[in-house]
Amino acid sequence: MTGASRGIGRALAQTLASYGHDLVLVARDTDALRCVARELRKRYGVKASALPADLATRDGLAVVAETAATADILVNNAGAALGAPFSRTAWDGDRSNENSMLALNVTAPTCLIHAALPRMQERGFGRILNIGSVAGTGPVWAASTYGPSKAYLLGLTQSLALSSEIRTSNVRLTCLVLGHAVSEFHEQAGLPPSPRMLTLPTHFVADTAVRAIHRRRPPTVYVPGVRYKVLNFLLTHAPGGLTRIPGLVTDLTTVEK
Repeated sequence: MTGASRGIGRALAQTLASYGHDLVLVARDTDALRCVARELRKRYGVKASALPADLATRDGLAVVAETAATADILVNNAGAALGAPFSRTAWDGDRSNENSMLALNVTAPTCLIHAALPRMQERGFGRILNIGSVAGTGPVWAASTYGPSKAYLLGLTQSLALSSEIRTSNVRLTCLVLGHAVSEFHEQAGLPPSPRMLTLPTHFVADTAVRAIHRRRPPTVYVPGVRYKVLNFLLTHAPGGLTRIPGLVTDLTTVEK
């Protein structure tokens, strides 16, 4: 699983280990990753190895893809966001941060699914959990490429899950549509702290998501928590004008780094 060194990724790794799964943990922070691997081995008695890699680079992605091809469960959790609007990542400026974000949110999960899916079909079993965002279901992260990148991951999950070759197999894909959770994600992106009333406990998210993919027929889209189920429904089904109500939409033009 990717992005396993902290936050939601670490919680997902702990929950998967509690189910008895051996794990290959991927992240850039070598020391943090090895610490998590040691913790899982000691606490749960599973095999847990650290695979430090930068998924925003071609070499790092290639190494992880080799491992993904052997996985029964692939978790695409690594991702990033930017605390700046689209106008500040202009083509004539420094777009390195935006390029890295799109590499993590779009290119990396696509490549890893390409590597894992055919082998899962050959073995007759597989689960793929993609960590999406409520920002991918509507304009809740306005003026940024983050929301569209998560919309892509949601769309890719649905497109593959509904295909005849997947529906007739024992391979299932699920997109976890996540809202605010207790993690370092927003701080790293340069964004304001999450509203307390919309913040979900990290382990609640991890426990319910892992339970969902262990069902005989896992859901294609999984939204944890009643609050986000309601918000996701509104963003998906409400008339377009309602999704622009202040409070539903986060306009990054007001965010200062």
